[in-house]
Amino acid sequence: MDEKCVIATWQFKTDLSNMNAGEGSTNLKELKTYNNGLPYISGQSVRHALRKSIQRENPKAFKCTPEFPCGKIADCWLCDMFGYLLPKEGAKRWSPIKASPAMGQIRSSITTDLIFRMVQDIECPNCHEKIYPLAARGKEEGSVKDKNIKQNSPLTCPKCNKNFKAPYDIRQALAYKQLTDNIYRANISIDIGALGVEEIPNIVGEGEDAKMDGINYNKFYDDDERKIRAISVLNAISNISDYANQSREMTNASPDMVLISVQSQYNHKLSSALRMDENGNIDENTFKDVLRDCLTLPDTKIFAGKISGIINNESDINAVLEDLKGDNLEICGTPRQAIDAAIKHLNGD
Repeated sequence: MDEKCVIATWQFKTDLSNMNAGEGSTNLKELKTYNNGLPYISGQSVRHALRKSIQRENPKAFKCTPEFPCGKIADCWLCDMFGYLLPKEGAKRWSPIKASPAMGQIRSSITTDLIFRMVQDIECPNCHEKIYPLAARGKEEGSVKDKNIKQNSPLTCPKCNKNFKAPYDIRQALAYKQLTDNIYRANISIDIGALGVEEIPNIVGEGEDAKMDGINYNKFYDDDERKIRAISVLNAISNISDYANQSREMTNASPDMVLISVQSQYNHKLSSALRMDENGNIDENTFKDVLRDCLTLPDTKIFAGKISGIINNESDINAVLEDLKGDNLEICGTPRQAIDAAIKHLNGD
């Protein structure tokens, strides 16, 4: 296939969330920030969310886990698309999929939420009454305001008034979490030419006389399979959601504005197009110049889609897109429609 690279750059607007906490202190989950307070989501977290989105739609294609890679490029999408490291075998593979951190774009206030872990009831070994542990604390162990109980600490059943020992450490942890809403910008690249290909250096000689004499490339599957795996990544972007804490801070993480470039040269330039100032405006001149520069790459096709109301200077951005619209830049309506159009293009439809 002639296509060598796919670049996707997109913005998504979130509600209150902490999608990738920093270390913080023992009782505070801090936002990861840059540039004096703007939040960001690490590239590792973006890759994790993308990988989970692909795996959800193609569960049988994943034969291992990142902790225990199998290295089987032909059969395992994880090892093929996301790379692996097998130190004992001296094998490693560069990832055909690369992800940037998702960078928060606007200044937004930070709120602090109280979080805690509920303590499970324990059973009195004498009368088998279910007891809230802190209500069974012995007087010598302190007041119920103390949230920690060590294993084998003396407890007294409030019902039968008999003593017994705590079966395990009990801790009602109170903590705080920083939350914010924002607009994030993320980027994904797919090195199509590296999918299903293993690089093996040709080493001639031994010891101090060893030297590399070129590289051998082993191809494990054909172009049709390469298209299937590349398309799975684009589909995953439409449904990406598995960032941290989404079980209790569910928010949108799929694209609200997206640009996708299908290229015959490997180049990341398009990832600079959607940089936004802290007031929610995309720089019109930068946006136009980046698109024009990308369109000069041979055999390049760009697909654009957006949800209204995300960008403050939306009318200016619309004008740029209309001005550059043509055979090599297609305005597709919504982000999902743009992704679907890029998939059809890869399929040759």
